[in-house]
Amino acid sequence: MISHLSILGQESIHVGDNMTAFIAQETAKTVVCSAYVVVTDENVAQYHLEPLVEELKKALDPSKRVLQFILAPGELHKTRETKAMLEDWMLSQKCTRDTCILALGGGVIGDLVGFTAATFMRGVPVIQVPTTLLAMVDSSVGGKTAIDTPHGKNLIGAFHQPRHIFMDTQYLKTLPKREFVNGMAEVIKTAAIWSEEDFEMLENNAVKILNLVGGAHDPASEELLVKVILGSAGVKAHVVTVDEKETGLRGLLNFGHSVGHAIEAILFPEMLHGECVSIGMVKEAEISRHLGHLNNVSVGRLVRCLTAYGLPVSLEDKMVKRIKKETPVDQLLEIMKVDKKNQGDRKRIVLLERIGKTVEPKASFVSDSVIRTILSPSMQIVPKSIQEEVIRLKVPGSKSISNRALVMAALGSGPCRLRGLLHSDDVQVMLDSLQKLVGISFAWEDNGETLLINGGGGRLSVPSSELYLGNAGTAARFLTTVCASIKGSGTTIVTGNARMKQRPIGPLVESLNNNGCKIKYMESNGCLPLAIEASGKGLVGGEIKLSASVSSQYVSSILISAPYAAQPVVLDLTGDAVVSQPYIDMTIAMMASFGVQVERIEGTNKYKIPQGVYKNPAEYLVEADASSATYPLAFAAITGSTVLVENIGKESLQGDSQFAIQVLEAMGCTVEQTAFTTKVTGPSNLKPIPLIDMETMTDAFMTATVLAAVAQGGDNVTKIVGIANQRVKECNRIAAMVEQLDRFGVHCSELPDGIQIHGKQRQQLKVPNPNGVFCYDDHRIAMSFSVLSCAFPQDKPGVVVMEKKCVEKTWPSWWDCLKNTLKVDLVGVDQHPHEQQQSNPSIILIGMRGAGKTHTGRAAARHLNYRFVDMDQVFEENVQQTIPEYLKTHSWDEFRQQEGEFLKQTIAKCPESTVIACGGGIVELEASRKILKQYAGPVIHVTRDIEAIERYLNIDKTRPMYGEDMRQVWERRRPFYSECSNMEFVSPNPLTDSLESHWKQVAEILGRFLDIQLLRKPKIASYFVSLTCARVEEIQPIIDQMTEGADAIELRVDLLASQEPQFVGHQLALLRQLSPLPIVFTVRTKEQGGRFDKGHDKMLELLNLAFKWGCEFVDVEFTAPYERFDALKRNKNSLVIGSFHDPTGKLPWMSPVGQSMERIYYDLNSRSDIVKLIGYCNKFEDNFVVQDFKKNKKPGIFIVMGPLGRLSRVLNDVLTPVTHPSIPIAAAPGQVSIQEINQMKTELGVHQKKKFYLTGKPISTSLSPVLHNTGFKTLGLPYEYGLAESDDIRVIQKLLEDPLVYGSSVTIPLKLDALKISNRLTEAAQKIGAVNTLIKQDDGILGDNTDWIGIQQSVLQHLEPKPSVGVVLGAGGTARAALYALNQLPFVEKIKIWNRTETKAQDLAKEFSASFSQLKDLVEEGKQVIVIGTVPADAQHGMDLGFLKTNVSGLVIDMAYRPQHTPLLQSAPDHWTKIPGVQVLLEQGYEQFERWTGHKSPRKSIHEQVWKAY
Repeated sequence: MISHLSILGQESIHVGDNMTAFIAQETAKTVVCSAYVVVTDENVAQYHLEPLVEELKKALDPSKRVLQFILAPGELHKTRETKAMLEDWMLSQKCTRDTCILALGGGVIGDLVGFTAATFMRGVPVIQVPTTLLAMVDSSVGGKTAIDTPHGKNLIGAFHQPRHIFMDTQYLKTLPKREFVNGMAEVIKTAAIWSEEDFEMLENNAVKILNLVGGAHDPASEELLVKVILGSAGVKAHVVTVDEKETGLRGLLNFGHSVGHAIEAILFPEMLHGECVSIGMVKEAEISRHLGHLNNVSVGRLVRCLTAYGLPVSLEDKMVKRIKKETPVDQLLEIMKVDKKNQGDRKRIVLLERIGKTVEPKASFVSDSVIRTILSPSMQIVPKSIQEEVIRLKVPGSKSISNRALVMAALGSGPCRLRGLLHSDDVQVMLDSLQKLVGISFAWEDNGETLLINGGGGRLSVPSSELYLGNAGTAARFLTTVCASIKGSGTTIVTGNARMKQRPIGPLVESLNNNGCKIKYMESNGCLPLAIEASGKGLVGGEIKLSASVSSQYVSSILISAPYAAQPVVLDLTGDAVVSQPYIDMTIAMMASFGVQVERIEGTNKYKIPQGVYKNPAEYLVEADASSATYPLAFAAITGSTVLVENIGKESLQGDSQFAIQVLEAMGCTVEQTAFTTKVTGPSNLKPIPLIDMETMTDAFMTATVLAAVAQGGDNVTKIVGIANQRVKECNRIAAMVEQLDRFGVHCSELPDGIQIHGKQRQQLKVPNPNGVFCYDDHRIAMSFSVLSCAFPQDKPGVVVMEKKCVEKTWPSWWDCLKNTLKVDLVGVDQHPHEQQQSNPSIILIGMRGAGKTHTGRAAARHLNYRFVDMDQVFEENVQQTIPEYLKTHSWDEFRQQEGEFLKQTIAKCPESTVIACGGGIVELEASRKILKQYAGPVIHVTRDIEAIERYLNIDKTRPMYGEDMRQVWERRRPFYSECSNMEFVSPNPLTDSLESHWKQVAEILGRFLDIQLLRKPKIASYFVSLTCARVEEIQPIIDQMTEGADAIELRVDLLASQEPQFVGHQLALLRQLSPLPIVFTVRTKEQGGRFDKGHDKMLELLNLAFKWGCEFVDVEFTAPYERFDALKRNKNSLVIGSFHDPTGKLPWMSPVGQSMERIYYDLNSRSDIVKLIGYCNKFEDNFVVQDFKKNKKPGIFIVMGPLGRLSRVLNDVLTPVTHPSIPIAAAPGQVSIQEINQMKTELGVHQKKKFYLTGKPISTSLSPVLHNTGFKTLGLPYEYGLAESDDIRVIQKLLEDPLVYGSSVTIPLKLDALKISNRLTEAAQKIGAVNTLIKQDDGILGDNTDWIGIQQSVLQHLEPKPSVGVVLGAGGTARAALYALNQLPFVEKIKIWNRTETKAQDLAKEFSASFSQLKDLVEEGKQVIVIGTVPADAQHGMDLGFLKTNVSGLVIDMAYRPQHTPLLQSAPDHWTKIPGVQVLLEQGYEQFERWTGHKSPRKSIHEQVWKAY
């Protein structure tokens, strides 16, 4: 049956199933033209074009023409260019005004074709045949047509009403599920603003509607879908009829779009329109709630409905996080500013009053400050004076009772009205999961205040998809037993977010498995995710033993499901103590309300639960959450105000209801409590509580802790005990409170089962800057610290609380309550938690004995400031024997078992900030391998050349040799090392005979490896030089020369002599040894211009090894359908270059039809950090095609190869592949050197001539002109460096007025004067108090100082970073740079200064955290020494330099660079490193060069020429 809807007085909307013939007949009958053009895209054409064209031909007179035009799919083709191409084609086909265009496709086709019809021949008829749900219910109805521009979506278009809109549900059966769900966002939107009845239908029928995806035939579901489309399209038709041109009412249809379009502008094309609008709807509903229009129930219903259809509801959703794009609030607001739905600078937002009704019959104006507050991930609490009147409020329903009531009502029989239910994230996932497990139906009454549930009577089935529970611990524990009670067949997956996967569930699973259940851990033992297999019998019952010493939720989980076991249950609680008994009592009391009586056997912890089915009470009142009530009551306590909570009192079931009396009253508050209310007035000064046991109200301990932080009296100490279970909640709450309160300046310490807090005066509280409070995604921590933030005096800046969204777990409207009810000023802050605030998991090293684990481990510990643990030493300390002695009386198997046990204990003792080096055979036992594989932190396989290991083992006799051939041992262990590690460090072979020098170099290489693996992403560079050698050894003599000016090196693995992993790993290690530059790891296939032909699996193995090896950039070739990208095991920081090469140049860069580089770009963009597209230049104009292509795309590598394509290389923006004259064969046709690129840029006018000078006096013998001019010449830059000798600062000022002068070096006597002419100063220049580098920038002159960098780099390049004493000789200007440099070296523990004039040295010592010493006391025995001389060479003869005669290791730098061998350098011991001043000059000059030019300095050439001139 076909249904019809009227719009603008015409019955032109038609909805039905299998309508192709009807579409053709109706078109022929009502739209008479000479030509009919069907426009569609490639995706739709393969399913639906031919049937429609054939039916049109049947229905039309033979004289009529039926034409078809197929476009490339996707939003990126909704452009002026595509429209023009379609128009040109229609003109070429002799189409006139007597033409009808049919838009067969989704919203892109409908918008584009509709706009074309509106302008072609000044307007021709258009018929919309939408093939997506989104197009049916939204874009096809109403006549709005448009194309996109680089400035935004749909900014150019027209109103052009279609003659007909044919909505055929048959088209939806070929729609991918994601596209179908994308359309459901608009359906839900329409119901949310217009019809609560339709919304309720959507809430209850998500499973039925989604079952239609993929072509399933279900008449009832199909009828439901038609009803959904008619309802949604009908609303839009009505609105358009009333307000065709969007002057008022039609604006309601933009609910969710103001914010959604801004999100879409950033996240397109990875996120679809409906997905972005879904997030926008939630945010705009939150704005309505924040402004007091919408209750929390309605927001929760909207979120639940969207989630039920698989739509994202937050920018923290895993679908969004996977994209790895930022959505800055400022950028979102800026985009919203140009949204055509706004008027001027004011933002128009559709505000809801309730589900199905808006605040106004149009969009409302909302201030930017409110929008910012809602969109920001963090909240700043600004101190202000507190109101004096009594503040009255109600708190949300109890999370504990809500979750229990939902499970019991769902398992019970009959209807049950739940009143006062909490509407939060936790309850949402519980309700969603129960729908999947039980198939319950529900309805909302009383504007959402009451939930009517029709219970399933114990019927359970395996859900069709996993149960994703986020961080909802209660749901995870309760539902585990519910899932284990399923009597059918199949497996249920219960999973959650990263934190949920760390929270324990082991005792519950062990207990259930012992009762016959089949539950498996899918990842880590004792944690989610779980695979729960339905046994056919469900829960067996009988006696069930359970350890209840960790969480009472395990007990409640079994209690709630026990009535449905195959036999009556006796639950025996074992262990030392049962925690949180009140929560167990609460569960038993609630079970009685639902008709099941639990009997506790007197004098025991045993409970008898009969078989039965819950009998749902007609109504059940969920009392308010006592834990949540503690926050407004604590607000009263900490601010001295009065707060009355109207829905929690002394008759509450919850232990936390005792908080007001036992905690607040004890701290000096005035408390009045009735059966159902609690009123608190805060004192002028809170008193500490010497000792309080909070075992019956553990969730409230954080509230008590923040109050104790400002409690004064006695010794100011509060001790809270009985809260050990809080270590296994959303986070380790005790440790979290200690850590975060420390940032407020409040000292706390952990007790075995509690916390001790030393209260602080409020004026002494610190504002935790710069990062604010980190909440560990824990709602109770966030709310507690928001209360503490109100204690600050008004003259202090506000405290930033990050992860504000986490409060949605129990009180989603907490921030609204804080702002609107408690009258606290809030400011949204776009700040995310910094990674350094997360824990630093310990690093485990594995590998063969002799691979260098100890050296490597100690170096890693120094680099990261971790402690180092050698497991061989741990073993020997534990058994009180050496390993050889132990093996005389024990077998190798016993040794290995004991070794594994000690490793397990060490990981438990040292979970953070430790490097643990294991013995070589730790991987021999399966049990030990399991420990390593389950470890969540870094496990690094340390390896090196096997022959080098053999040589070492022949020397080292401290450990027993292998009882078998060492090579055989290596071959056996090699796969074990690989499977147990997630990183691999290949230690290079020595290049010299000096082992000390070698291990220092290894430490430096390891530091770079750890930086990429653990700390930071690489900087995206300008140039990388492409190596074309078969072995890296071939380029060893010339590598410094060939990499001059380059920012990275490309290792072309496909060109190496072998692609075996061991060979490649050692080549990579050697390359790292020879150059500090980042590495681009590339394996280019034959199909894309390389030589690799060993197949997909081998390619994938090498790419994943590149991540294990810590390569900074990994080139991944484009393949469809992206198996290679999906199978990548990426590390934390390496960047992926998604590449595609077209060696023939046949593929067009841009084309709306067929495959193109542009389509590949958008496919790669969502999977890569950098996109690399390489074509071939067949004609010179191809260079300009590439430049056009780059517009409005993020920076990438876009080049055409070949001699004619050099211009594209010159104009490329980032990571341009280059060659060097010393490389015999370029990696690709047309590849040029950096020098050639810069020369061509000069010829094209891209590089302008620039001048730089050295100013000061005397400077005639300066080496700086040689240094800089050599660099300019080597890189082909059109710059020159000259001398301007003067002691007058006005000379520099005059020079800098010249538009060709871009900077100057400054030397004595002008370094101080240069401070005055600088518009801005770097931190170094400010601290040192002198400028040696001036840089002309757009906003003025930047004054800098690079002297300290010359000193720092000289130290880092020649000295091992171990605990050292820094010594500075002299107290002049250069001494200041030396002191600053030493303070920047983390391994310098103490700094000493000497000067002939002691008072001058003492003043400097105070300023730079140093101490004055006499010459004889400068060197300390046992500590490495760094001596920096700043005394002129001719003044050194009178100094007693005997203090240098020492056995300690050290380094001496003399800043004077004439003569080369100063008395200071000559007096240093022979075993010290001696660095003349000219070397420091070079290092600071390299830095100067790079800051002026933006290019890496060509160090080798500069070094040679400067020393030659010297």
